[in-house]
Amino acid sequence: MYSLLNHIAATTSKETYESTTTSRSSLDDSADAATLYSLETGLRGLTEEEKRLVGISTISVVTRLALEFQTEEVTRLTISMLLQRLRTAEPTVEAAIAYNLVDLALEAPAGSFTDIIRVFSSINRSANPDDPRFSNNMVLAAQTRLARELQRRPELYQLYLMELLTLFSDKGVAIQNLAISNCQAKMEDMTEQLASLLLPIDALLSHPDFEVPPNAPSSLIGLFRNMWFLCVLFQFTSADDKDQIAMSWQKPALARIAMKTPPIVLEEAHDTIVSDLEYNPVIRREYAETIIARHRELLTKHIPLRSGEIRGLFPGQVIFLLCMHDMERLRSAIGLPASLVSYFANNSLNKNLALVQCMGSVAEKVMRECVVDLNSLAAKQSLPNALSLELRALLVCSTHRIGRARDVASKYLDRLITSFPSLTCDPSLVFAILEILTLLRRACDNEFFDEDNPVYVFTSEQAGLTLQLTDDYAARNQMLSNLQRDANNWFELALGRAPVELHATLQKYLSMTHAVSLADSSDLGASIAIDFARAFGPIDRKLASLSNMAPPKRDRAKVAADQLTSKAYFSGEASGFHLARILDPRREDTQASPQEVDMLKSRMADAILEIMQKKSILTITDLKRLLFRCASTIISLEQCDHDLIHYLVALPFEAFNPAAISAGIDAWSWVISEKAEYETAIMSELTSAWIETIKHEKGMFSIILNYSDPFYHSVQYSPSDKEAVERAARVAYRALLPHTLILQLLVSRLQAARYRKPGLMLLLQRLILASSRARVHMSTHPLAREARFSLLLFGFEALRSSYLDDYCEHQMRDSLYKAAFSWFAVRPQWSYGANRIQIDTDVKVLSEFLSYLQGDAIRGLPAISSFSPMQSVSNTSYYRSLLKTYNTPLRLLVDNEIFRLTVWANPSSDLKRGTDHVGAIEKLMTEPTWVSSIRTVWQLDPAIAVYMTERFHHVPVLNEVTHLVRSNTKDVLDIPEALRFLVGERIDVHIPRDLKYLLLWAPTPPVLAITFFEKRYHNDPLLLQYAHRVLEQHPVDLTFFFVPQVVQALRYDELGYVARFIFETAKISQLFCHQIIWNMKANCYKDDAAEVEDPMKPVLDKMTDMVVSSLSGEAREFYDREFTFFNKVTSISGKLKPFIKKTKPEKKAKIDEEMAKIHVDVGVYLPSNPDGQVVDIDKKSGRPLQSHAKAPFMATFKVRKTRTAISEDAEILAEQENVRNEEYEVWQAAIFKVGDDCRQDVLALQIIAMFKNIFNTVGLTVYLFPYRVTATAPGCGVIDVVPNATSRDEMGRAKVNDLLDFFVAKYGGEDTVEFQKARLNFIQSMAAYSVACYILQIKDRHNGNIMIDGEGHIVHIDQLVSTVQLMLDTSLPSFKGEPTIRRLNERFALGLNERQAAEWMMAIVRNAHENVRSTAYDEFQRLVRRCLLAKLLTCDVPDQNTPEQRRYNINAIMR
Repeated sequence: MYSLLNHIAATTSKETYESTTTSRSSLDDSADAATLYSLETGLRGLTEEEKRLVGISTISVVTRLALEFQTEEVTRLTISMLLQRLRTAEPTVEAAIAYNLVDLALEAPAGSFTDIIRVFSSINRSANPDDPRFSNNMVLAAQTRLARELQRRPELYQLYLMELLTLFSDKGVAIQNLAISNCQAKMEDMTEQLASLLLPIDALLSHPDFEVPPNAPSSLIGLFRNMWFLCVLFQFTSADDKDQIAMSWQKPALARIAMKTPPIVLEEAHDTIVSDLEYNPVIRREYAETIIARHRELLTKHIPLRSGEIRGLFPGQVIFLLCMHDMERLRSAIGLPASLVSYFANNSLNKNLALVQCMGSVAEKVMRECVVDLNSLAAKQSLPNALSLELRALLVCSTHRIGRARDVASKYLDRLITSFPSLTCDPSLVFAILEILTLLRRACDNEFFDEDNPVYVFTSEQAGLTLQLTDDYAARNQMLSNLQRDANNWFELALGRAPVELHATLQKYLSMTHAVSLADSSDLGASIAIDFARAFGPIDRKLASLSNMAPPKRDRAKVAADQLTSKAYFSGEASGFHLARILDPRREDTQASPQEVDMLKSRMADAILEIMQKKSILTITDLKRLLFRCASTIISLEQCDHDLIHYLVALPFEAFNPAAISAGIDAWSWVISEKAEYETAIMSELTSAWIETIKHEKGMFSIILNYSDPFYHSVQYSPSDKEAVERAARVAYRALLPHTLILQLLVSRLQAARYRKPGLMLLLQRLILASSRARVHMSTHPLAREARFSLLLFGFEALRSSYLDDYCEHQMRDSLYKAAFSWFAVRPQWSYGANRIQIDTDVKVLSEFLSYLQGDAIRGLPAISSFSPMQSVSNTSYYRSLLKTYNTPLRLLVDNEIFRLTVWANPSSDLKRGTDHVGAIEKLMTEPTWVSSIRTVWQLDPAIAVYMTERFHHVPVLNEVTHLVRSNTKDVLDIPEALRFLVGERIDVHIPRDLKYLLLWAPTPPVLAITFFEKRYHNDPLLLQYAHRVLEQHPVDLTFFFVPQVVQALRYDELGYVARFIFETAKISQLFCHQIIWNMKANCYKDDAAEVEDPMKPVLDKMTDMVVSSLSGEAREFYDREFTFFNKVTSISGKLKPFIKKTKPEKKAKIDEEMAKIHVDVGVYLPSNPDGQVVDIDKKSGRPLQSHAKAPFMATFKVRKTRTAISEDAEILAEQENVRNEEYEVWQAAIFKVGDDCRQDVLALQIIAMFKNIFNTVGLTVYLFPYRVTATAPGCGVIDVVPNATSRDEMGRAKVNDLLDFFVAKYGGEDTVEFQKARLNFIQSMAAYSVACYILQIKDRHNGNIMIDGEGHIVHIDQLVSTVQLMLDTSLPSFKGEPTIRRLNERFALGLNERQAAEWMMAIVRNAHENVRSTAYDEFQRLVRRCLLAKLLTCDVPDQNTPEQRRYNINAIMR
């Protein structure tokens, strides 16, 4: 091989001896050099032609050998030697080398392949038309051959394509530069060379398996764009121009290239298209201005009505418009029209009025000529097969987020379909139309299901398409309206042309459309399909004439139904035959045998058992098939098989989710419709199964999802988790919806049974009585409201429809009333989330229930008794009196519930959303009726009376409940909220209270229990014992959150209850132990410098010593490791103080020096991150922070944490969430402060975290990020850094002064999904922080402590706050005694009802918007900054003259 390679050197050079020298220098051993010399000597007798032939043969042999060896080393060496000789060889030898390099490139490693194509490009780039070696274009031929044969290496397609396109752009620029520098230069040959480069590009793109990916890099898009701009500039695309130099192959090649060219205009805001049109690097302005007149003239011919606008366009814009015209004409002529829309999907282009008007005219011309071209193809029966896919793409584009793009798509789509109406018989297109209509309807309905969280992406698996929609609901509704109008027109046209085909397609669609759940059974696509499936076209002239002569309009509903059922029947029959043959191939008949029935029963029983054991892998589809197979078997049998009926009902109830119950309802209804005599058997099984759900506490009879006070849940310092809130809603719907669906069936069966089926009525009465008596098991989740009151409505309707004596009637009514009252035995609830449909449904069902209550009356039918009528005693008068006693308070409560929900649904009193429910009952209540109602509900359940005080802010209500609690204390021991009525705001010895029951009272939240240690309660021993028991009874991870309040309680701990709790809990939890120690140390002094002692310092010191001294063994070792580690880190601040006046690099060097000394022990953690272990430190991450007299710094640690991962599979029947704990590691930055009191920050973020819990409890997806701050010593603390966030101050320093510009730059244009998601995140976080900042009176808002995270959320940092009562004696600046608490209570507006509170908050919002004080303050700041900057720039200030300090001062002033 070496010898042959050396032979090339000897035979292919013009100067033998020069080549000898070069070759010898490239070889490593003397033997090869001697061989080369010998070869050269032997060739001296040959002619030049013979030498060339020898060289060409040698090249071929070397190439073949390299290919045979199939080793990278040999191939790489061979390629290297051939490339070295390529530029110096004779033309014919050069051609041979180029040809053989193609063969080697197809087998070479990627690096060598790149070398080859770059050398080819280099030669082509430097081509000189006068050089004879290029007369046969051998390098071009090699490039084309390589492109044509590259299907063997598809992974190299894109690499080679980018190389060719780059070469095309470079040569185009070179031609223009030559023309600029030499006006006399002959351009034709060079332009022809440029055009010839289209050959390899065409060959490469012609591979069937090469498609430019939709997410192609912007660099590739830019290269395509440049290629087409140059083609237009040099008029390769102008087929009608007489002066054009295009060759005959050029137009077909350009058409094929156009077919594979991706859209040259990107939707992203970062696309350089706008700047490219003005300053494009491949279009030299000096050259373009000399020839642009011809292009303007050509463009004016295309769109003569825009001649005025064309005159004002830049040359680049003219080129762009011609490019758009020529490329889209080429594409549309072969049936690829959809890419035209992409030009209008860039808002930067759309903002140029003249340009976009010309684009619209070009688009109109392309559309018009496309229809002409396609008509000519249709006349030859050769309409492109790809046209249907293109129409689907246009359909999707008609829902584009940018209005102009969807307008163009809709217009183009309508023109094509109306020109070729038979296309609507194509199933894929019809399915796409109907599915997009369905998706758009869902997208519009999303406003009502969850208006605060728009869904952007909608997918149809049936049609295989995905829509990305705007968050503008007005635009969504307009899209739906337009497409529905157009679809009706298209189907009308198709009905007139090809009704049979259209009907068949629509029937196919309907047969493939299945509702997974009865709760999701409204699809617009199916509705339209049914309408047109039963419609007849003009071809059915008799029916048309009959409809005109004798209204109403006729349709073919009977035929359509017959066709659908026949197809379903015979497909079912075919499946039945197939099943029968599988079960017993020898049988000739297909009737179900006893063995087959037994097999089915066994399968049903196994399925039930697998679901019960949570081992089932059945999908919803499997379940449906199994149920319908069972139902069909029941129908086919001559005798009722009660076992099968049992399984038919039991299986969906065992799965008990919406999809399973929906499938069950379908199967039960089918059996009842086919075998009416089986109804009682099915309803009996259904009643039994329903009662089993009560026993097993399923669905609405499960208390797992019951409301609980958010302060009973552990509070996490973590950002709001929208997915967790949405998952909680899904879990609740999945659990509660099944009973609602069954109730819909029961209501239907009740209407059918009320007149003729007493046995069935008896079953329904049994079900109602069992359900209403199980009220203590009924869910009180906000989403259970619909299910509960639907059940009560059903019960009252059954009561009204039943013939019962007065005793039975009373028993049923009494149980229904008590079940209704029990809903109000918990704290008043809202809805869950922003589902307006759910709220409206709840309001409707409550309103119907209220109507029943208003008309409820005792019928007083005589009791069924063995006594004679004279001996029977009638209780009717008693029952009527009891009804009157119950009815008024229940109507009052239901009326209030409706009022609260209407306010929740419309807090801003928007008339478009309706008005508040106006109830007259509360207005008519007097003090005696209030007292009577309170006492009535107290007898039913004291909890109802207690919580009525939160619904009705009337003095008689409060006074009566207080009286009842204090006089009947033992009745409310299980109601924590009743404690405030017993204890009051303070202990008053003159007011009798039976406090001995406190020892048995249900626990209140920890934050409330801690307040009982305050001095206003006079250290009452019973109250202290209760508070201590409550703190011990709650989990440590809950009381852990309230460590600052526990420490403050020591201030009043004269009897030692708090100290005992701390001491005992510190033994249980090491994390609690460490946190309490740090907090006690932080509270020993009132000032940052630890000079002013707090009066309780001796108590804290004693408590700290007692806790530390009690530690032993592993607990003591853990304590020593943790505190040693933390002290080493925080000591860096002290060592940094001598460097305060020095430069940042010097400070940074000192921090790095000290960080390098720190060793990470096992198990240590950051005080601000107790839920994770530090496993490493980024010892170069230290960063000094700006401070004039202190030395705060920031460092980054690798923290290992554990999180819970939940995966859900909605298709699997078994109710099993895949919950697992997984470890992960994250780099967490923390700020270490010395000399700054962090306690106020701790308290502020405590309250922010509690706000987050409250928002989560009601399903609001607003966003808060209560990061953790820990005070560890006087004036010291650790602060977690919000990850992936940018402060408003940093934006200003980066010259980003407009939030909109920042969002566009980071997330894309305003119409992109990413931008809209980020904007929504910003809104939701701004809403939450605005409420929190107002309620807590957080001040000190400036650009340095307002941040924007990576997802667009706003996050407030470094807050001050007025907070809980226990902090009043800390002497912190934000706590000014009792007025602080009083003002806080006033901001909560606790005395207002829901509407008053909403109006009060809306007034706060309106007052804050463009507030004159805020505007004036901003202007004042601007003027002050200007004055300070002027002074700083003109005066010498002592100690402020270092460059770094002056830069810092200037930046601080400008912020």
